[in-house]
Amino acid sequence: MKKILLYKTFFLFLGPFVILICFFIPKKRKKLIWGPMPIINNKYWSLAMKEIGWDSKTLMTSHSHINKREDFDIFFDDFLPKFLPFKLRYGFGHFFALLYIVRNAKVIHMPFSGGVLGYTSLWRFEAFLYRLFKIKTVILTYGSDAYMYSKITDISLRNALLINYPMLVKSEAQIEKWVKYWNKNADCIICGVMTDGMARWDVVTPSHLCIDINEWKKKTNYSEKNGKNGVVKVLHTPNHRGFKGTEFLIKAVEELKKEGLKVDLVLIEKSSNERVKKIMQEVDVLAEQFITGYALSATEGMASGLPVMSNLENESYTRLFRRYSFLDECPILSTSPENIKDNLRLLVENPSLRKELGEAGRKYVEKYHSYKTSQYIFSNVYKKIIEGKDIDLINLFHPLKSAYNNSMPKIKHPLFENKIKQKIVE
Repeated sequence: MKKILLYKTFFLFLGPFVILICFFIPKKRKKLIWGPMPIINNKYWSLAMKEIGWDSKTLMTSHSHINKREDFDIFFDDFLPKFLPFKLRYGFGHFFALLYIVRNAKVIHMPFSGGVLGYTSLWRFEAFLYRLFKIKTVILTYGSDAYMYSKITDISLRNALLINYPMLVKSEAQIEKWVKYWNKNADCIICGVMTDGMARWDVVTPSHLCIDINEWKKKTNYSEKNGKNGVVKVLHTPNHRGFKGTEFLIKAVEELKKEGLKVDLVLIEKSSNERVKKIMQEVDVLAEQFITGYALSATEGMASGLPVMSNLENESYTRLFRRYSFLDECPILSTSPENIKDNLRLLVENPSLRKELGEAGRKYVEKYHSYKTSQYIFSNVYKKIIEGKDIDLINLFHPLKSAYNNSMPKIKHPLFENKIKQKIVE
């Protein structure tokens, strides 16, 4: 908090001077810029667009402990000499980052909390500044930039957020201002399943995350163990247990063990992607999260060919994405705290079902969470916001209208609306 206040003070006094300089620096404005929050998907989005010829860079404040510095291209402190103290490089790096954007950006992609000016007293000028220099803005939500707890309709989700992120309650007034500001000013908004409190979204997708599918090896050797003739391993990788519903999974595994099933819970927390990637080849099921939606871990699990359990139960969240997007092709077994034990038993006892869901999951990620998907999304976004073409963004993934959806085979799996069909149970 002290660090944020310090940079707010920097910008209050020096920000107008920096903005003035922006008018006099040479402009090249061809780059796609992604940041400044160190969300790993910024790396994947950037690489996806670079693959089809865009000059694309990530510009970050920092990086998290589960990622590496080399995952991203530029950091704020990179703009000043390394012999200077880090705090000085980081603080004044904000000014140089802004100059870099104004000089180079054709499109800037950022969360609702904004870009370089987001946490400063000048945040209300950011959209005006970008518009002035003909820089287009795309808002990509990630969580804490947009969650307004009082507007979350799922009370269990609100409670899960309060367990692990209670501090965000104090920021709700500011978050609401950011959301309203960019709802009005952004050229494009993509928010995925985070629709609570949103007045607008331009692309309908249950998740706009993408990964490099070549980095995630698909399982080729599926275990025939069924909990009786051998142990079935269940992977769970929570960074925050309360939000993921970890306690319900632990209880379910313990009860299944007492019933005589051989099932092991492999619990990995705050570990590197490289380690998780290796372990996914050694387990049989990925139990992701049981309060709401699916996230990056589920995407990586499906890419690895694992059957995945996540909560897709809430009709008020999911119906939109079944009707107007591709959620019905998703082979995730929808699992809540109430049915977690039954679903886990089903997967443990049925190795053929695990394989069928795992193979469908890989195909689903290849179709809807690969670089190809992001290239389809953002290429169409740019055609609309840069070239002014009449692109129907909101129906990019409409099951009946989407050329993309229908250009590839529909993902087939034994689930109906992510729930198991009765005949399989019988």
